[in-house]
Amino acid sequence: MPKYAHHTQGSSGVAIWQITESADELYALLATDKYDNQLAEKHHETRRAEWLAVRVLVKELFGAESEVAYHPTGRPFLKGSDMSISISHTKGFAAIAYHHGAIGMDIEYISPRVERIADRFTSAEEAAYIDAHAGNERQMFHLINWSAKETLYKLMGSSSMADFKEVFHISSYRLAESGELDAVIHAGTEVHRRGVGYRLFPEFVCTWAFEDLSDSLSMPCI
Repeated sequence: MPKYAHHTQGSSGVAIWQITESADELYALLATDKYDNQLAEKHHETRRAEWLAVRVLVKELFGAESEVAYHPTGRPFLKGSDMSISISHTKGFAAIAYHHGAIGMDIEYISPRVERIADRFTSAEEAAYIDAHAGNERQMFHLINWSAKETLYKLMGSSSMADFKEVFHISSYRLAESGELDAVIHAGTEVHRRGVGYRLFPEFVCTWAFEDLSDSLSMPCI
């Protein structure tokens, strides 16, 4: 994958940066000192690099004047823009999705770690179809479902939905390089259905979802 990869469909898009630079090298690409105070609070090199890589992507996509800010709920937005964004980073990669209307997106590094926490986010119905598989396939089902639920949490933007096991349910599906998931969201007394797109890469999985089911899920991540 190149350092900077970008796919668009209409006014929506996903961009992923492979982080090979140090934090200092990424900061030099921004050519500004306006982030000095925020960076002073970040002491871990990896976290600094991930944070800066997102800002480099914003500069590449929207121009140097665009600045990432956060709503009280933690949802990111671009100051002075009506474009909604979603941000994610994982080991060695940072990503942004953007869309006119709410959007959620997540990337997760492929690792067996997800197996150790699967019982925290997997419902009995999901376990029934996941446990029919073993080894790497079982791991990938867990990873896709975890990422999809992270995406839905970002899409809905409510801290009341933090219980992934109870709130978000992913219907049974066939594992493929890319596909669409059918998700049910239990938001208090309301029940919503959403589609979640996913695509597998050698190092990570990417998932995304739009506010409205009428929005296309065919936007592939790169």
